[in-house]
Amino acid sequence: RTVTVDRVVLPDYLDGQDLVVRTGNRILRSDRGRWASRLSLGVTDLITARLGQARSDLFVTDQPQVLPAAWRLSVNVSRLDVTRDGTASLDADWSIIPHDPRAPILHQRAFVTRDGSAATDDDTARLTEAVLDQLAARIVASWPR
Repeated sequence: RTVTVDRVVLPDYLDGQDLVVRTGNRILRSDRGRWASRLSLGVTDLITARLGQARSDLFVTDQPQVLPAAWRLSVNVSRLDVTRDGTASLDADWSIIPHDPRAPILHQRAFVTRDGSAATDDDTARLTEAVLDQLAARIVASWPR
C-alpha cells in the first residue's frame, strides 16, 4: 500500500532557507545559518522518512507515482517558532485522505512545544527538528491500521 506525502505547507515567512528565531513580534534571520533546502521540502522529507520508518508495511513517498496511492497525507503547519529564550512551538493540522471515496478523511491537529537552547544556529536547528519529530510521531500514531 502506497502513501504519497504532499509538500508540507508553511507560513510564507518561514518557507525559505534562512534559519529564523522569533523575538516578540519580530522574526530575526540568521546571518550565516541556512537549511540545506527550502524548509517546506526539508519538513516534507522528515515526515516522509519518519512515517516510512515507523510503518514498514507501507510504501511512503513524496515523489509522484504512476498509480494512485492508497492514501495521501496533507500537512499544514500554521506556526513554527523558536524564540531566543529557547522555546520551540509548532501548530499543525493534517489530513489522511484515502483513495477510496467511500472511506472517511481523517483530520487531526497538534500543538507541540520543546524547551532548550537557541543560542546558536545549531541549537535553533536542533529545537526545530525536535518539534518536527514530535509532529511526525503524532502523525504516525494517528495513521489507520
